[in-house]
Amino acid sequence: MRMICLTASFIFALHASSAFAAPAGLLNKTITISFATTGMAKAPDGKSHGFTTKVSRIIYVSSAGRLFSRFRATNRGGDRSGEIAPGQGKGNFSFQSDKLIGVIPYEVGARQVTVTFDTGFSSCSVNVIEGHTGGIIRRKAPNGVMYELSGVTTTSPSCSIQSGNAFAG
Repeated sequence: MRMICLTASFIFALHASSAFAAPAGLLNKTITISFATTGMAKAPDGKSHGFTTKVSRIIYVSSAGRLFSRFRATNRGGDRSGEIAPGQGKGNFSFQSDKLIGVIPYEVGARQVTVTFDTGFSSCSVNVIEGHTGGIIRRKAPNGVMYELSGVTTTSPSCSIQSGNAFAG
């Protein structure tokens, strides 16, 4: 995956463009996205170390086109997860034309996740861009500690679609 330097304002401007309704072919379906990020992390005490964080996000598109999301980030130092209802919290996703785009803001920088679908909405692919200014991202790790990250790359992106609500039951 290529690393692209983008300022957070550019990512937010892209995300703020007009959102579209969910495509009919995705109603009542669950989209599962996963990838890993690697790089160098500088702790508040100034010590640096390499890191790998595995990230997953499950997004359910309701029959009304509303998006419900569950995320999880894990690395050797901890595990963080949560749920995001439509229009609430950081990291909301929205449809822009036939793509699903999410922007996750950090204290410095942001992540943009773009999901592209095949014409029948039976498969998908995902592209992840870590946006930063001057090569630095500042965000909380799964253990809740704020780190300064550099050299961040994304590996092993995957995306799948299944019928129904993965959160039901």
